[in-house]
Parts: sequence; C-alpha cells; structure tokens
Amino acid sequence: MKIPKLGSLTSLIGHTRRVSSVAVTADGRHVLSASLDRSLRLWTVASATCEKVLNGHTSEVNAVDIAPDGGIAVSGSGEISLGENMARVWDVRKGRPIRDLLGHESEVSAVALHPRGGVVASGSADGTVRLWQIDDGRCLRVLKGHERWVRAVTFTPDATRLISASMDATVRVWNVHGGHCLFVLVGHTDKVYAAASSPDGRTAMSGANDRTLRLWDLASGKCRRVLEGHLEVVRAVTYLPDGLFALSGSEDKTLRLWEVEAGREVARVHTSGAVLTVAASANGGRAVAGTYDRKVLVWDLVHEV
Repeated sequence: MKIPKLGSLTSLIGHTRRVSSVAVTADGRHVLSASLDRSLRLWTVASATCEKVLNGHTSEVNAVDIAPDGGIAVSGSGEISLGENMARVWDVRKGRPIRDLLGHESEVSAVALHPRGGVVASGSADGTVRLWQIDDGRCLRVLKGHERWVRAVTFTPDATRLISASMDATVRVWNVHGGHCLFVLVGHTDKVYAAASSPDGRTAMSGANDRTLRLWDLASGKCRRVLEGHLEVVRAVTYLPDGLFALSGSEDKTLRLWEVEAGREVARVHTSGAVLTVAASANGGRAVAGTYDRKVLVWDLVHEV
C-alpha cells in the first residue's frame, strides 16, 4: 500500500478571527473558508489569493460546505447573544446569497449539502438536525434525538443516510427518507465534535473531546476500532477519497494522517494553532485545514507510483 504524503504547503491569510470551517472543490483548485469574523472567503489555491469575500452574516460563521463544482455553497451561523441562527445558501460565482434557511432555535454549527444537490442538512445548538429544500427554503424534516448541541452533520455518498455528532457524546445515523434514527453510536466518553462518512458509505469516523477517533461499521452500528494518539480534543476528521486513509485535526496543533483499517498513524504535521477543521478534495490532490490562529493551510497530497 502506497501511503500518501503531505507535500508542499500553501498558507492562505486574510481572516481576522479563527477559521471555523473549510470546504474544497472536487478539483482542489478552490477553498471556501468560514470564520468567526462573520465572513466567508473563496481562495484560489494556485495563486494563494482571496478571490472574493462573501459578507452578509451578522454573527459568527460556524460551518461551510461547497458543491463539487464550486457553484453553490451553504454556511451556518449564529451566536448565543445574537438572533441570526440560520443556514444560508450562496451563489458562489456571483458572491451573493440565494436563500436563508430559518427555523433553528439556536446557532447553526454544522451544514452539509446533499450529494446530488437540492437539499441541505443543518445541525444546531438546539439539539436538532434539519433537512431543507434549497429551491423554496422549506424545512423537510426535523430530526430529534440528540440531547445536546449537534456539532457535525454529513451525508453518506449514496445520500440514504445522514450522520450527526453531538456534545451528548453520541453519533447518530439517520434514514434520510424516513427521518428515523437507525443507530445511536455509543463509545466516546465526552463531547463529539466531528464525523465523516467513508467514500463507500460502509464506515464512519468520529472525533471527540476524549482525544480519540472511532471507526464505526454503518451496517451494524458497532465500533470497529479506536484510534489513539492525539494529545488534546479531536476537532475534525475526513476521509481521503480512496477510503484507505483519513485526516484528523486537533487542539494539540497537529494534522494527522491515519491508515484507517489498521488504526495506525502514518504521518503528522505540526501547526502554529489548534486545527479546528479539515477537508480533502475529491480528486485526492489536496488536504485543507483551518486553524485557531486565523490560517487556512493547504497541502498538496503526493501519491507515489
């Protein structure tokens, strides 16, 4: 098995507060970042320049996702002291909002675009997950079950299931069409901040305040492996497109690459600030991280032949 390497690094500087979320287009050419400075920034990686700033949120932007072609994006915002608790859909190329998705009772901390488009999932500090129709802004479903703040949502690639992670120390797997909970994944001993689906939809990974990652079997709801090594809270996790490797980010100021099935750390990069968010391009060419010290970091992923 050839282990990918984290190659040359590009630093994207412009946010004035910590970077809360990052997303990358399928071709790895553009990165969209969200920040507590209330803005989104679209970056061109090759030139390390900010192509445009998407302004309009009146509170902290906590989450972002972007369509594979970079045309549409969704952001999540809100603060305890402010009333803007929404998901917002953007026309990225025009740099303007298309629709606001209103209904959550507290800040929106997680968003995900449906793999086939047209639908958005959002997770909130109100403990619910909502599914929205983009065209008319209608709330299709409210998924209830978590007892505390929902910090991550992600669809499986076939879009039949949705995975959510919560500060109630659980991960839930939902049936998208029926809206019912298929599994409650129990094992973490503290708040869960991150969740990701494998490219084949057979497994999921989660990261938590207990400093561990867990690998889950989505057919049985069982934990297959506990990945240990981080020294602080695990804030983010994503699979690489081959499904064999995953990236995690932590408050211990490291980005780590794992061989998933073996549960083995195979590479590590130290950063100047806590790593709060990670993403990988669908073409396997780029890994992205956002940090507490306001940076967006992009590595070329090198796959040796």
